[in-house]
Amino acid sequence: MWFWLIAIASIVSTRFISQQLSSEAFNKVAIQPALHDELRQLHSTAKRIERSKVNSINELIEIRQKRFAQTPFNIWFKSIDNPQEVMSMFPLPMRHQEALVNYLSNQNFSQPQISAFSHTKLIGPIVIKINNQPYQLFISKRQHKRNIRQIVRDLPYWARIAIPALISFILCLLLAHNFSKPVRLIQKATTKLGQGDFSTRVKGITKRRDELGQLANSFNKMAEQLQQNQSAQKRLLGDVSHELRSPMTRLQMALGLVQQESTSEQAREQYLQRCQREIERLDQMISDVLALSRLENTIQTIEPERINLTSQLQNIINDEQFVADKKAIKIQLSAPSEITLLADSVLLMSAISNVLTNAVKYSPENSTIEVNLSTQKNEVKLVISDNGDGVPEQSLSQLFSPFYRVNLARDRNTGGTGLGLAIAKQAVIAHKGKIFAKNNAIRGLSVTILLPNM
Repeated sequence: MWFWLIAIASIVSTRFISQQLSSEAFNKVAIQPALHDELRQLHSTAKRIERSKVNSINELIEIRQKRFAQTPFNIWFKSIDNPQEVMSMFPLPMRHQEALVNYLSNQNFSQPQISAFSHTKLIGPIVIKINNQPYQLFISKRQHKRNIRQIVRDLPYWARIAIPALISFILCLLLAHNFSKPVRLIQKATTKLGQGDFSTRVKGITKRRDELGQLANSFNKMAEQLQQNQSAQKRLLGDVSHELRSPMTRLQMALGLVQQESTSEQAREQYLQRCQREIERLDQMISDVLALSRLENTIQTIEPERINLTSQLQNIINDEQFVADKKAIKIQLSAPSEITLLADSVLLMSAISNVLTNAVKYSPENSTIEVNLSTQKNEVKLVISDNGDGVPEQSLSQLFSPFYRVNLARDRNTGGTGLGLAIAKQAVIAHKGKIFAKNNAIRGLSVTILLPNM
């Protein structure tokens, strides 16, 4: 409805302006020298009129059908005594008639010439006498070349209304189709996505540069993120099922041995302690799985606050040093006295603690772990380096995947669930940071955390 209202307003205003401009173009005259053939026609017409021996122009007009019916041009008379008296032999369309009468009445002619209008070519004058009254004689020919404006002007009134309406209807139809097609594609993809098909994508309109193309690209990004979340959830569920099987099996075996009558009190006590350890391991694994699931699915709410990262890091090192003392490992911190950062203190410190705990677990006895904190440009850089055996190069990219273990036997000895670094990665990503690992040049592994300094 709004489109039609705007179109009608545009047509009305355009018609008004075109009428003002067309009247000037309609009456515009180009003066040209008369050609020999046209002058001959003019003189021949004058002789025929003089031979008719009529007493007045009105009498000449009355007998025009007998002697001038086959004339392919019109004949004009302008009185020399009364220049405002202009008459034509044959009637013309009103607009043409008015244009030529006004032109002849207001112009003075000294010699024959061609006056070319957009619709008519006027040739003359030459002087003739009718009943001793002097007149200037002209002949006019209709211009054979017609432009679109003339064709439209000659159409019936209803056609001049119907044609623009039909054209605008077709254009509206194409415009509506151009808008509705991408909307239908997005609607179809949305329906499939709502039915659980996370692999669906909007195709064919993503290269459009308008808002619909941007909407299609945004939808595809959303669908891709949902598919990744679904894949992560399925993978996590499969990994959890696999990881829970081993401690559950050991727990069942220990409980079975406890229930045997032949089991001694001392052995029964050992089996019960084993059950306790397996239960604690299951509890820790479930807690880690829930934490990772919240982070991967962006359910975890970030509550940023201004913290002194140096001070917080020192507290983590003090806590880990108790465990490191059992292996005679020394943790050294190299950092400025104060680096402030806008972050979720609990979440970020948990990530750093996981990385540091991992370094303590896999460092040899009587070794040193170096923790370096610095600022560069617009980010904070934290590097935790140990002196362990490092990680095979092909395993570096998978080190932060859930339940990934470089050495299964070593992880059983340390009691790890394989989720610590995965949780650390998701926590860093939640802070719009980066985390990666690389082997040291001589020995050990270095884990680097980069955080935006806000």
